[in-house]
Amino acid sequence: MTALTEEQQERLDIINHKLKFTEQRPTVAVIRSLDPIVLAADDMTKLINMAGGVLIEGDEQTLLSLNSDVLVLMPDETPIAQIMASIDQLLQLPGFTDLSAVKNNRLYIVDSETDNDDAAESTVETIEMLAEMIYPKQFMFGYEGTRWIKFTI
Repeated sequence: MTALTEEQQERLDIINHKLKFTEQRPTVAVIRSLDPIVLAADDMTKLINMAGGVLIEGDEQTLLSLNSDVLVLMPDETPIAQIMASIDQLLQLPGFTDLSAVKNNRLYIVDSETDNDDAAESTVETIEMLAEMIYPKQFMFGYEGTRWIKFTI
C-alpha cells in the first residue's frame, strides 16, 4: 500500500478499532467483470480484510456455489448507470436470485469511475466504502448514493 498520511492512517485505525469487537466476518464476493463474470482476486483481498470481510475468489461457478453474505459489483472504470444497464445478465443466471446476498438485500453497485487520483486516498476511500457495505449499521462515511448504491430486487 502507498504511504499514508497521518489523517488517512487514523481513518483506517477507526475501522480497525471497531472491527476488533466483531467475531464473525462476512464473506464478500466482488465482481470485477460482468462479461464474462470474473471475481476479484489478490488485489482486493487486503482491502476486503481491512474493511472487515473475507474475500471469495473465483468465477461464476464459485459465485453461485459459495453463496457470499455480501455481493459487490465493481467493474473497473465503469459508472453505476452502465452497470445498471448490464445487470439483467446477472439476474438471468440460474440461481443468482437465490443467493443469500441477493435475498438479504446485500447487493451493492460501486461507481469505480470516480476513483481519486491520489493512490493512498483512493485506497482509504475504497476501504471505507467497503466497510459501509459490509457493516452498514456500524459505518457511515457518506459514500452511499454518490460512490455506491444498494440494489434490491
